[in-house]
Amino acid sequence: MTAATPVRGIAFDWGGVFTVGTFDGRAIVRLAALYGLEPAAVRAPYLERMEAFEIGGLDLPGFQAALSRDLGREVDAGAFRTAFLDAPLERAATYALLAGIPGGFVVGMLSNNVPVLCDRVRDDVRTARIERFVFSNEIGVRKPEPAAFAALEQAMGLEPAAIVFVDDAPGNVEAARTLGFQALLIDRPAAFAARWRAALPDLAHLVDAPGWGADDA
Repeated sequence: MTAATPVRGIAFDWGGVFTVGTFDGRAIVRLAALYGLEPAAVRAPYLERMEAFEIGGLDLPGFQAALSRDLGREVDAGAFRTAFLDAPLERAATYALLAGIPGGFVVGMLSNNVPVLCDRVRDDVRTARIERFVFSNEIGVRKPEPAAFAALEQAMGLEPAAIVFVDDAPGNVEAARTLGFQALLIDRPAAFAARWRAALPDLAHLVDAPGWGADDA
């Protein structure tokens, strides 16, 4: 029997991992309220434009202008920026877990994200433990494309089998596993905690903390 490859790196998505729910889900609700529309009317055009935004095809003013045209509404740029950027609801437990990862592990992030949010995430003192950031708008490709995971592999300098990757999207987790990563889905806190303990038994204590219990949101 071939011995399992030791875990030497841990990488995280951002939205849905360091936030409760996805950034996009909350942004759609906030922008719908700003435009005076139902969220269902905003969702499809928002997601279509977001794909271009996340690979660098649009900047924030371009995203706003395109979405305004799609929805037939013109909104003050400042109000739009506030509604968009204030969307995250943070998951404090993940920041605490991140801070507890000891030296000896390479820690990275692979996120479908846009420049203005990338700067916020990268400059956050709570993400100082992350050594390697890989953002879709900077590499021109989004998860679950294999090239996105190849960029993470290169940035971390490790083979996929040595990396535990945490993401909230089942499709991204499956894609990572197909490429050889040890990928963990973060959904319900207790379920994720069980997966984490199984993959990283030496770091099991990091999910024996507030935020990872059966009744935690």
